[in-house]
Amino acid sequence: MMLENQVALITGASHGLGLAIARALSAEGASIACLARPGAGLDAAVSGLQAAGAQALATPADVTRSAEVEAAVRATLERWGRLDIVVLNAGTWKGGAVQELSEADWDSLLDLNLKGAFLTLKHALPWLIERRRGTVVGIGSLGGWVGQPGGAAYAASKWGLRGLLESVALEVKPHRIRVSLVHPHNIRSAGPPIAPGSPERDRNLEPSEIASLVAWICAAPEHVVVGNATIWPLDAGVSGG
Repeated sequence: MMLENQVALITGASHGLGLAIARALSAEGASIACLARPGAGLDAAVSGLQAAGAQALATPADVTRSAEVEAAVRATLERWGRLDIVVLNAGTWKGGAVQELSEADWDSLLDLNLKGAFLTLKHALPWLIERRRGTVVGIGSLGGWVGQPGGAAYAASKWGLRGLLESVALEVKPHRIRVSLVHPHNIRSAGPPIAPGSPERDRNLEPSEIASLVAWICAAPEHVVVGNATIWPLDAGVSGG
C-alpha cells in the first residue's frame, strides 16, 4: 500500500488504460477521482472500483472545457481535502493523411490530446504547488518520438504533450513536484485478455501492464523522478536507442 492516504485524479478513467491505472493506483491504497465524460461508462467504472474496495469518486467532465475540469478538481478536494497525483490519460487516435484530414478532426484530436492536458494542469497544479509535493504522469505515445504515415495529427498532439510536460517539469521542480511521461506502444485496449503463452503476448501489451509502470512511478520515493519512459512488447520492432 505504497500510496495509502494519497489522492489521484485520473482523466479518461472510465475505460481502457485510464481505468486500468485507476485499479493499479487504488490497489496501492490511493483514493481515486475518475474524470471522464458523464455516462453509464463512468458510473460503471466507479461502481466497479468501489466494489473492489477502493475509495473512488466520479468527477464527470469534458477535459476540453475549462469550467468542467475546474469543477472536477474542486469536487476532488471537497471529498478528500487534498490532491497528490494527477494522471493525464484522456486522449484518442485519429488517422489519415494530412491533406485528407478535416479541420474538425484536427481540432477535436488536438483539443482532447493536448488542450485537455493543459486545462487539467492549469486547475490542478496550484493545489500541488500549495502543498509543495505531488506527482504528474502524462500518457504519451511512441508517436511523441517518431512520425508515422497517416498519423501526423496524432503525432503532433503527442509531441505537443511531451513539450508541454517537459517544460512544466522545470517550472514545478522548485515546488518538489515530479513530472513523468509514459510512452506506450502496441496496447491491446479492447477484447479479451491475452492468453499466457500466446504469440499475441509478445506483440501487444495489456493496459494493466502499462498501469503497473504508472503505479511504480507514483509510488517511487519522493526524491526519485522518472522523466520519459517508453514501454513496448518484445516483438514490437522498436529500437531502444
